[in-house]
Amino acid sequence: MSSSNDSQVSSNGGTAFSSDDNILGGVSLGDRSTVIVHARDKARPSFVKCGSLGPFENPTSPKPPLSPEEVNRSLNLNLGQKFISPENKTILWILRFLNSVLLEWWEPIAFRLWDRLPLAWRKKLCIGLWKLYLPIHKFLLGRRTGLHPDASDEYHAMTTFMWWGRLFPVTVRRMRFSLSQLNVTDGPISGTFIKSIDEPLTGLDPALIPDQQKEFCTVRGLFLHRQQQCSSANNDNEAWTILWVYGGAFLSGDVKGNSGKADWISKQTNMDVFVCNYRLVPEYRLDDVYWDICVVYKWLSQRRNPQKIVLLGISSGAAVCVRLMQFIAERQRGETLLPDYVEPLVNGMEMPAGAVLMGPFADFTEPRGALIHYAKHDLIVNQRVLDAGLPYLETHIPYGKRKEYSPVHRSFQGLPPMCVVISEHEAVYEMAVDLVNRARRDGVPVTVGCWKYMCHVFSFLNAFIPEGRQSMEFMCAWIRFLQNKKSQASVRSK
Repeated sequence: MSSSNDSQVSSNGGTAFSSDDNILGGVSLGDRSTVIVHARDKARPSFVKCGSLGPFENPTSPKPPLSPEEVNRSLNLNLGQKFISPENKTILWILRFLNSVLLEWWEPIAFRLWDRLPLAWRKKLCIGLWKLYLPIHKFLLGRRTGLHPDASDEYHAMTTFMWWGRLFPVTVRRMRFSLSQLNVTDGPISGTFIKSIDEPLTGLDPALIPDQQKEFCTVRGLFLHRQQQCSSANNDNEAWTILWVYGGAFLSGDVKGNSGKADWISKQTNMDVFVCNYRLVPEYRLDDVYWDICVVYKWLSQRRNPQKIVLLGISSGAAVCVRLMQFIAERQRGETLLPDYVEPLVNGMEMPAGAVLMGPFADFTEPRGALIHYAKHDLIVNQRVLDAGLPYLETHIPYGKRKEYSPVHRSFQGLPPMCVVISEHEAVYEMAVDLVNRARRDGVPVTVGCWKYMCHVFSFLNAFIPEGRQSMEFMCAWIRFLQNKKSQASVRSK
């Protein structure tokens, strides 16, 4: 795992990581250059930090740039073996048959039994098994199974473990269960005041609420309080707050699974975090997701100063965060919103202080490039996930509107600073770079942290791989940087 200098236990029971200077190798987050960051701790991998105002150029990529197909030919695919291919139709048929006769019938029972175990037990079991597995993998396979030898030993071991999932069908039930278990590696939340929120939005004229949304004006989620440990903390207008929007391809994701990661971020930034609930596809449509996030943000901005709210979105949740900010900017410019019935919610909204976007899935048009080809090795967004999720883009977005609904294809004018964390080899890499470039073109400051050879949202593997921990620390460093910058500007204005 990480070196002994990697982290230390803080007084509040959380993990306090090393200084921002150690994380960034002496590079300032305010620096507008594009550099390869070599962390002070030599056990940590290097990554690219880009804060320039122009198009993102990755100094670790070949020149001239290679197509995703050409990049794949340079990588160690399929664990470096040629016996089992995820494209082998015979193997896939056999596994699908076994899946239908052996797995599907007892799967719900197994899920329920696992979920009934105390969270602390599940954490001990998972971390304990990992500690047994990792040295065995290092000894037997080393760095021969991941995409490249430069990835950490831990990521090679994780690749060996997770690669096999691409051989089995992916269902909505499996996606939802998997993402509901993200908190297992974090364990129970401690040292944080937790308040479960189930409150109606107030201050909105009922006559302006469309009929199909009248039953969906209630805000639900978990409020994690660090700055005030009291039940009245939700109304603290001076407290910095993160609005956490989980991902899962709009099909999955929940508050429970994200609560542990949110608590980790809360401890490292000393900020409150509200993890909001929103409706999912296929039971609902993308319009409903946008409505829900507008309701949540309006509710939160009634209780907290928007200039002290930071959005944090994961994958599809990152797209929702961008779309929320675009709604606000479009309304301020007097433009018609899409969908137009969110206008009563957006009226009078103020822009948040900034946004952190983790692997933004922000282009809903026809799949291309990296989304197709990097799915061949991405541990999260593999071909089976695309098979399960992509058809819903056609059925749950208004017909012919996929481009208009895609945040990456809309204006970024007037949006606040953003931090984007991506992997050069994840399935959404190209659309994330498009988002960065279009935002910068419209004058938005965007700081990029880019790692190599990692899968989609690899940051959430922070309990296992150093790259994941490093990227989580990078996001926290940017949030603190934004907070300090805003605080200094506020002092100067007085």
